Amino acid sequence: MIPRPISYSSLFTPVEDELTQVIATLGMVASTDESVARSAGSDALAAQIEHILGVPGKRVRPAITLLSARVSGNQDPPKAITMATAVELLHIATLVHDDTVDSADLRRGRATASNLWGRNVAILLGDYLFAASARFVCATGNVQVVDRFAATIMELSKGELTELLDAGNPGVGRAAYLDRIFNKTASLFMTASESGAVLGGADPERAKHLREFGYNLGMAYQVMDDLLDFDSTREQLGKPAGHDLANGVLTLPAIILMERIGPENPIAKFLASSPDDRKLEMERAIREIRSRGILDECRSVVEGYVRAAQASLSTFAPSAELESLTALAEFAGTRQS
Repeated sequence: MIPRPISYSSLFTPVEDELTQVIATLGMVASTDESVARSAGSDALAAQIEHILGVPGKRVRPAITLLSARVSGNQDPPKAITMATAVELLHIATLVHDDTVDSADLRRGRATASNLWGRNVAILLGDYLFAASARFVCATGNVQVVDRFAATIMELSKGELTELLDAGNPGVGRAAYLDRIFNKTASLFMTASESGAVLGGADPERAKHLREFGYNLGMAYQVMDDLLDFDSTREQLGKPAGHDLANGVLTLPAIILMERIGPENPIAKFLASSPDDRKLEMERAIREIRSRGILDECRSVVEGYVRAAQASLSTFAPSAELESLTALAEFAGTRQS
């Protein structure tokens, strides 16, 4: 069984100084860009980017890069920090686009870019951050890392497109769901760990193990997100229960309910409901998911990914960094938000 939740603040202690450098670099992305400084709208653009990058985040992905570099020998610390910055910038860019597509007003308690400046500006700001992340990756000078990063951008885009195009489709099954969450979430976790390993000096076998760690950690993270969407309160998540389902996005809890009941399941009825009946059918679907042990089944899926992630670390020598990676996997299975 997965134990009680872990103290989040203790997870990144071995790379605390490097992570501080990543955060400081993020804060200088706009101010150090000469093209921004020369433009007529430089002050506005700098302020917009500062607002986006100033939204507090967990910084899980850059920490994974730094920790993976450390357990791999940490042969070039500055390059690991550069890569960690790129990983976080890419993550933030995807959030800007996600919030725009979802018409979200808030992100972690702060107004989103699309809320403040409109959809067109938000999309272009996201594009700017995508490009900025690519420049940081190129600065590592490692072709393998650059190639993996480019593939990740494609995977992230594919995941978001698939989610958008499949919204409201009752035919989405478990295999399609797992493929989607790899692209949307786990691909970046995988890139964070693999790139850290490569830049840290890991041999191909060790890099493969850390790649597998990132994949399984990312899958656990997203399945837990989807579980919490039905199991947490608005106060914990900052959004109402069943937010994804309300937008027609089928995640694992809804898919399991569909598998159990068949064609006449509450999910299909909700998706086919009229605007007048939509709220009632939504409430019925959430009750069914909560009352049939489906969330416990989802937790078992999360636990499987957590254990697989930890097993990938078994060949590495004991260290504080290895303990943090192991604890990160545990955290993915115990977090409440």
